[in-house]
Amino acid sequence: MWLEMNLLKRGLVSIDQVLTAIKHQQLGRVPIGRIAIEQGKMSMSQVVAVLNEQADNPRPFGQLAIEAGFLTEDELSRLLWLQDSQEQPVSEILIEMGYISREQIDTETRALRRERTMCFENADREEGFCLA
Repeated sequence: MWLEMNLLKRGLVSIDQVLTAIKHQQLGRVPIGRIAIEQGKMSMSQVVAVLNEQADNPRPFGQLAIEAGFLTEDELSRLLWLQDSQEQPVSEILIEMGYISREQIDTETRALRRERTMCFENADREEGFCLA
């Protein structure tokens, strides 16, 4: 979210545009149960059992799967990492929605990297902490 925060700070996108992009990202998220089946960590019947439990007890899928003994915490962590890695970046959604151009994103990404590099290089010479 560093890039998106920088885009907001510089007035290149609005908070409503970023929130719309995040909502779009969430709607496109691959369900953790599907990933668990694809990875061979849960069977279809186990996923259905968790979903049925979730209908009566609205808690996170992973938490219910662990409580049912279908997943370990380590397995869930790996599945969540896989889910996160499959998400489309918010910056790409902002481009697709026409809120910002690819060139603007690339320019801002390079500028942010330069700022952060300078920050870390200066951290050795200066006291304090930099949040560029």
